[in-house]
Parts: sequence; C-alpha cells; structure tokens
Amino acid sequence: MRKRIAIIAVIILLVVAALLGIKVPRSYPLETNRIPEASGIAHSLINDNVLYTHNDSGGEASVFAIDTQGRLLAEIIIEGATNRDWEDIATAIDPSDGKAYIYIGEIGDNGARYPSVKVYRVMEPTITKADIVYHISSVESYSIVYEDGPRDAEALFVEPQSGDIYILSKREEQVGIYQVPYPPSTLEVNTAKRLGSMNMGWVTAADISPDGKYILVKNYPGIRRYKKGKRRSVLSALSGKGKSMPYSLEPQGEAVCFDRKGKGYYTLSEASQDAPQVLYYYK
Repeated sequence: MRKRIAIIAVIILLVVAALLGIKVPRSYPLETNRIPEASGIAHSLINDNVLYTHNDSGGEASVFAIDTQGRLLAEIIIEGATNRDWEDIATAIDPSDGKAYIYIGEIGDNGARYPSVKVYRVMEPTITKADIVYHISSVESYSIVYEDGPRDAEALFVEPQSGDIYILSKREEQVGIYQVPYPPSTLEVNTAKRLGSMNMGWVTAADISPDGKYILVKNYPGIRRYKKGKRRSVLSALSGKGKSMPYSLEPQGEAVCFDRKGKGYYTLSEASQDAPQVLYYYK
C-alpha cells in the first residue's frame, strides 16, 4: 500500500512539474522499512550504484547499503560500536594507504551536554550480492572535542586530498566550521578546531565531491553548493555565498551526498506517517 501511494505521489509531482516547467529529480520509493530515521547518506567508492545510510539516535550500530533505486542490499554491523546519535556518514580514500573507508559521525548532541563526540571508521566492504549481512570487527574510533565547547552537529565530510575530517555545527544562524586534522588519533582525544562560520543555519548534512572541487551543504529548507576548486581551502569555499540547488522539500530531510562521479546528488528523509520515504536523485 505504501509503495502504491509513493508511486501515485511521484506521478502527481511529475505532472505538476511538467505543467510548471520545473525540472524534477528522479524519485525512488525506499523498498525497506529498516531505515525509518535515515540521517545520513554517502556514495560507495568501490561498489557501483551503491549508497550507504543509517538510522540516528538509538538505532542499531549498523550501516545499510542500498542501491541507487532504493532497494536494500546489505546490513553492515559495526561490532563494538554504539549508536548514541549517528547523524552523518561519509566515504573517502585514505591518503596514506589508498584504501576506501566509511566514516560514521556520532556527532548529534541536542543539549550540547556531551564532553566529546565520536567518529567511527571502517574499511568499505565489497558488496557481492543482495540480502546479505556483514560483520565488521576492525573498527577505528576517534574521540573528538570541540575547542570552543560541546555543541550539536549533523553534518560531516572528509576532504579527499588531505584526509581531514570536517564537521559543521547545527544550532546557530551561522554555523561553525570545524576541522579534525589528518591523521586522527585512536589513542588520544582529538581537538576539532573552529576555523570560522558560514552564512547558513540549522545545517543537517554535507558532502564533498570525490575530486574535492565542490561541497554540498543542506538544511531543512534547501541545499547550497560551494565551489572549492583545487586551490581554495574548505573555509574559503564555505565562507562564500554558495549556489542554491534544486531540492524537493522532504518531511525531515537530513541526508545529502554526491553521486560517485560528483555530477549529481541524492537526498533521503526520515520516514513520516503522512508520506513514504523516497530516495531522490538530482542531475
């Protein structure tokens, strides 16, 4: 029934958009109920047409692999990890060993009351077939403190050339830009340095293109794209105005990522009683 409603909703959207001359995204109803609180999304670096997502606070310590049409492929159980409040996910090639990794940001802190947050890192698995469960026991855990005190955050990405982790705070009219330099320590607490702020509030997700030239930043009402290029710093790029990008308003959209080529982007929302979850692709 939910799938039928989703298909009808997509058809209505296409008809309205055609009448108004609006370019609409491709829409794929999510064909699983395992990710009702989807809070992050990232593209695979080694598997074609594979995306990673996860639930936020209190969910399983699992990453879910879905294909680019919204079908569940695999559950990746992160052994030894907990999901206090997973809010974003990223993929990146390690500059030292050249291997592909998944970064999971346990960075949510609604009351700014936790002395530290955490990022988990696991090597990206090869997804060989659908409907499979992977158990990953080799897990790196990075404890992080903000240099200016605890705060809530829902956006994380890894700069591909440097390997630095970037976190954008959430609950400010001009959110903070924080950097955890590469390589982060698994033995000592890492300090996230505040580089500056950007003219965007209540940020819920971010991603950087595989070539590092563009950055997407999302809040509830929209998405902006910032041009970094080869020589500009992340701070310089995010300090600019950015370009407003196409976005179909979602019930609670907290996830955005580039596609594997950095040409288009995906969004995914938490589930709603009034609407099914839909994976959108913009190109």
